[in-house]
Amino acid sequence: MKPVSWIFLIVSVILIVVGVLMCSIATLQAKKQDVSLFDTETVDGEPGKVYDFSEDTINKLQVEVNDCDVNIICGAEESKAIMKNFSSAGYVCEVENRTLVIEDTVNLFDVKNIIETGNIRFKGFRYYLRDRKVITGRKSLDVYISDKFDIKIIDITVKSGDVKITGYENNTDYTVKITKGNLVATDIVTASEVTATIGNGTATLDNITAKTVNVSLDEGNINAVLAANEITADTKKGSVNIESKINLSEYSFFLEAPDGNIMLENLVKLGMYRADDAMLKNFIHSSAGGGNITVKTFIAPEIPAGEETETEPETEQETEAVTYDFPPITAAAE
Repeated sequence: MKPVSWIFLIVSVILIVVGVLMCSIATLQAKKQDVSLFDTETVDGEPGKVYDFSEDTINKLQVEVNDCDVNIICGAEESKAIMKNFSSAGYVCEVENRTLVIEDTVNLFDVKNIIETGNIRFKGFRYYLRDRKVITGRKSLDVYISDKFDIKIIDITVKSGDVKITGYENNTDYTVKITKGNLVATDIVTASEVTATIGNGTATLDNITAKTVNVSLDEGNINAVLAANEITADTKKGSVNIESKINLSEYSFFLEAPDGNIMLENLVKLGMYRADDAMLKNFIHSSAGGGNITVKTFIAPEIPAGEETETEPETEQETEAVTYDFPPITAAAE
């Protein structure tokens, strides 16, 4: 190591030690004088922060967090973000260029990121010392979005944690990336795309209506109840279960389960099923490594007697499975 490097290292250590001593002395003095050194807030009894963005103008939500559970609620009565057990000095929650940005990847010692972005956010060294003692629970993020906002993009990236999205009727692009964790998406209606990429976990899509649905897993199962023009559901290790709200006769198929069964409505095959029709614009592509693929018509559950609602009953076509002769198989392994 060069002499200059040694000098830089020694000075850095000295500054850190001095900083720790100053923070310790300040903490003792503040305790004696009953003065708080920190912005202390609690939410439901846990260290937390509530960010109200109801007066802002946003059309995009961008979330990038490490070990954190994320819950997105669209169509809520109010617009706010609730962050629990986040490091006081290590997160960003702000509106930039009509984008609500929430990140917990801010790291004072992440020199590479500072060089690449030029961003240095430093709230105070005392928070790094304090948070290790205060924050003991699991990080969670709840984002409530009211109908006031016309959200074009919802982009969620999570290193480790579960993601739950309750959507609404709006032409929104949904993109979710999870390294390890589960996705549950419900009640999404969009003329755009729903895309999910998961390393290890599961994907559950319930009552989804979109132009394109694309779900890809390294390991885990896919379960979907949806209506979409283009459906792609792939898992390298797991099974795929698709229930379509659109009549299956409107789709071309490419289904591949090398080590399992393919169940397409009343048809059962091994290995591969392919049926291409140039007249059809819709398609379902699915592959399952080490598991099965099931594709069938969605049948709405019956309402038990005495629990009927005022909503109009579903038509016979919507509630009964459709049976028909599928196109001939062009390539299949029996």
